[in-house]
Amino acid sequence: MLLYDNKGFFWLLLNRRGSVFYRWDSLLGGLCVALLGGAVQYMHSSGWENKPEIGHHYGLQALGVAVTFAIVFRTQLAWNRYWEAVTQLHVMYSKWHDAFSQFQGFAEVTLKAAKEKKDEAKIKLIMMKQRRLKLNFALLSAMAAERLSHGDNQLIEDMSRKVRSRHAMRVEKEAEGYQPPAFVERKDFDRGLKKVMSFVLFRKPSPQQMDLLARSNDPVSSVMYWITWDLASVMKELDTAPPIQTRMYQELSNGMLGFNNCLKIADVPFPLPFAQLLLMSLVAFSLLIPLYVIVFTKSLVVGPVLCFFLFESLWCMNEVAKELENPFGQDMNDISLPDFHLRFVDTLESVSHMEQHEMLQMDDIDDTGDSLLRWRG
Repeated sequence: MLLYDNKGFFWLLLNRRGSVFYRWDSLLGGLCVALLGGAVQYMHSSGWENKPEIGHHYGLQALGVAVTFAIVFRTQLAWNRYWEAVTQLHVMYSKWHDAFSQFQGFAEVTLKAAKEKKDEAKIKLIMMKQRRLKLNFALLSAMAAERLSHGDNQLIEDMSRKVRSRHAMRVEKEAEGYQPPAFVERKDFDRGLKKVMSFVLFRKPSPQQMDLLARSNDPVSSVMYWITWDLASVMKELDTAPPIQTRMYQELSNGMLGFNNCLKIADVPFPLPFAQLLLMSLVAFSLLIPLYVIVFTKSLVVGPVLCFFLFESLWCMNEVAKELENPFGQDMNDISLPDFHLRFVDTLESVSHMEQHEMLQMDDIDDTGDSLLRWRG
């Protein structure tokens, strides 16, 4: 995903990074249409007997209106898919963060009471669950991001845009087997990298975990089950009332709902019949652009230029729609899932940092923060 200053003029006009206008196929198509327009104008200027003529422009106008409406309609639907993907991705991570934060708060209050009672067994259990849940929440995020980045829409692009049925896709994925994503531990991660390709974890999964994930048909649900099991197994040890603890499970469920809404976009493509019909209409209209423009401009300079930009405006708008339809792909304008995952992992570390708990257990923190400064000193 590219961030940019939308208040610029010349920089935005000439920027090539992430642009669909400056792609070689778009420019080549526009150049061919412009050359064809120049050829038509030359035929008219030279008085060729068989030069193309149009008696009335109603047919071309009707086709142009239909193509323009279809492209705008597709672009609107594509933007809705893109924005829905961003929204549900934020919902997913915010809910999982809420669930982890709530457990950390419940666990730390329980730990404080256990330390006062010198209950070593309970202290050991709670701290072990904190470590496990921290590791598994990071793993859950990594598996979810990896699944979204390898949705069926992206797999089709990687297969040279061949057409496949859902059943055929499932058979091929099962035949290939499980391919684990690239992991890197947080302590070894280079934060100076401008492009993150690996998923950052606090600790790489154990061989037993990797074996279970490899045999699972849904690794995200498997990791979610590990988290739910840990929460359920420690529920009676927490000092928080059970009705209050249920909020953690609700937030986990809401996060999974956000994930599945993202998965819907990653796996379900834009309808093939609409995309095919639009492409046919766009190609037909593009071939007729020179004839329509040259007849009215009658200029060897203005005609080809107008042909070029008329083609580019329609063609590039359709290319924008195609990029927006698959927001979890590998294109430059797509959502950066490793970056979202890294921010989530950083949030887990911030919430579980020991200094957070030590500061909250102090009894003499005033509004000026002087006590906190004395404690840190």
